Amino acid sequence: MASAESQKPTCPVCNQADQVKTMQAAYNTGVTRCAPPDMPVRNVSMMKTIILCGVALGVCIFLIITLIGGLESSLPQIAQLIIVVVTLILIVSALVSSYRAFQRIVTGDDEATLLFPAWDKATSEWKNLYYCARNDVVFDPQTNQTVSDAQLAKLRDSTKLGVTPELHAAVQH
Repeated sequence: MASAESQKPTCPVCNQADQVKTMQAAYNTGVTRCAPPDMPVRNVSMMKTIILCGVALGVCIFLIITLIGGLESSLPQIAQLIIVVVTLILIVSALVSSYRAFQRIVTGDDEATLLFPAWDKATSEWKNLYYCARNDVVFDPQTNQTVSDAQLAKLRDSTKLGVTPELHAAVQH
């Protein structure tokens, strides 16, 4: 004999439990509106910075090896000094750009981390819902009420918040 916790709840529309599934089982069978809430992530692009720093370092290597190393005697000392200064400026610029890009990634991760409690709450609510395949409805067995598609979409999108000024200020401290 099954305990009360292991029994499936009955659908509020048809009052039967034979076609009732958990939300995960319904999603696994192809009911896309039963998808779980998306985990919050922040996508911070570094490709532009990587390419610019790579080009700057390539120019530095060219200047050091070709112009200074190979033509040392034919260039005046002032030209060699200018090449060295430009090379050092490019190297420092590449390092500063890399550091700032890394800081943007850390800030994006911190912003996503602040959204985890909302995602945990949405996931917990989603796990408590059931789907009736016979009537194609999602319902909450605790309240015995059906859940509309708009409510499901709101539950899924609860963690896709924009970065508010308050959230950004919290990440900075």
